[in-house]
Amino acid sequence: MTPFVVGFIVGASVAALLAIVLWPSRKVREEQAIPRDDVTKLLLGEDPDEKTIPPSPPEHDRAYDAKELQALRNLGQSRQSARRRR
Repeated sequence: MTPFVVGFIVGASVAALLAIVLWPSRKVREEQAIPRDDVTKLLLGEDPDEKTIPPSPPEHDRAYDAKELQALRNLGQSRQSARRRR
């Protein structure tokens, strides 16, 4: 009797799982696809109805003088020589 009950429960569970997975798939296939931009905004947590504002151009760094450039070069060389010692 116990194997019959277990088999019945397992069979009913598999049937219910198949119904849950297969039944809605026809309705989903009939729906129109969401535009890629809207999907991207939804995944990022943004409102798809709002327009996207393009990013502002990056701010340019100030011009370095010759002394500062030489200090940056020396910094890079000192790091390379420290790696070689290891």
